Amino acid sequence: MKRIISIILVIFMAGLFACSGGSKSNTVSTQTQTPTVVKKAEKVKPVLLAEEKQRPRYEVHGARDPFVPFEVSLPGELAGNEAGQTILDPLQKLTLSQIEVVGVIMGNQRHALIEDSSGIGYIVTEGRRVGENSGIITEISFGGVTIKQHFKDYMGRVNTREVLLSLRKKEGEI
Repeated sequence: MKRIISIILVIFMAGLFACSGGSKSNTVSTQTQTPTVVKKAEKVKPVLLAEEKQRPRYEVHGARDPFVPFEVSLPGELAGNEAGQTILDPLQKLTLSQIEVVGVIMGNQRHALIEDSSGIGYIVTEGRRVGENSGIITEISFGGVTIKQHFKDYMGRVNTREVLLSLRKKEGEI
């Protein structure tokens, strides 16, 4: 196969060499060259593109946008303070005894999977508000989630408490 290809290549090169005249000669041709005429450059007309039609905006009336977090405003008496408190998340309505840590994802940004007593799961990160008393997730570690809460005691002083919600153990682990 290689031999056939090399034979065809040699024949092709010989044909090319024969068509070009064999070798270059130093003789000057006697033909006169015609002068080339240079035309002025014509102005190019700009090409106009049809404007793209703008797509219609997606507007839903009467339905909640699924990408906007919940927002519930409670009156002052129910919220526990005078001015009224805005609850942005269903996790803020739960007590810490109703929350259980199911999983932890360690990476560039740490995430934890928290499950409430009804079995609904939430993915949370550090800085997210969880539980009553304005609990804030301060740390996510291999062992669980640390939540910092501020609350008033019977004297009216604001106290801080840190609660560690440990990761659910596998069956058979101690």
